[in-house]
Amino acid sequence: MNDGSQAKPTAAVLDFEGSGITNQEAQVLTQRFGSELVQTNALIMVERNQMSEIINEQGFQQSGCTSAECAAEIGALLGVEKMITGSFGKIGNSYTIEARMFSVESGETEKTVSKTYKGEVDGLLTEIQIVAWELVGLQAPADLLAKAGITAPVEERVAEAKPKKKGGSKWLRNTFILALLGGGAYYYLTTQVEDDLPEPPDPPASGSSKILWEGSR
Repeated sequence: MNDGSQAKPTAAVLDFEGSGITNQEAQVLTQRFGSELVQTNALIMVERNQMSEIINEQGFQQSGCTSAECAAEIGALLGVEKMITGSFGKIGNSYTIEARMFSVESGETEKTVSKTYKGEVDGLLTEIQIVAWELVGLQAPADLLAKAGITAPVEERVAEAKPKKKGGSKWLRNTFILALLGGGAYYYLTTQVEDDLPEPPDPPASGSSKILWEGSR
């Protein structure tokens, strides 16, 4: 998420076009998409009611405004930096989602995200939420990815599995150092003891035991 170190750009979402679904359904899906954009905390979103008032006052209509030039013109009226448009489509039980982000200043498309989903409408809502995160260049939260059946990257799962106990890494480091020191001490003691031991006496000369035995008699 945005850490606040840089100013977040302002943005507005135009109603997505609908193909194979009603205008009302397209508006509901657009609202869900806009709500998820707010959750990303990457943009400052213009409220839908405020945007509709400004557009109506200027005699514009949201429907049919899908080109970069049209979106940039409405964005200039709203005083935002980014405009977002898109479309929803349905063929049988398959849905298509396409979202585009335009720069109001240049009128150029900055990012496009497209997805195809096959299944129930509940799953479609999850896909729409994931598209919102991808459009702003962020990875969707793990719970959304799990609902869509997407496994989080390995490094993220490892990070989540790491113990949260404070000082855990320091304890592991200290244990490792002690193990190294212990091994070094063992090596030193074994080699030092071997060096300090006196040399064993030479064995007695041949026949000495017999002489000692005879002398004692």
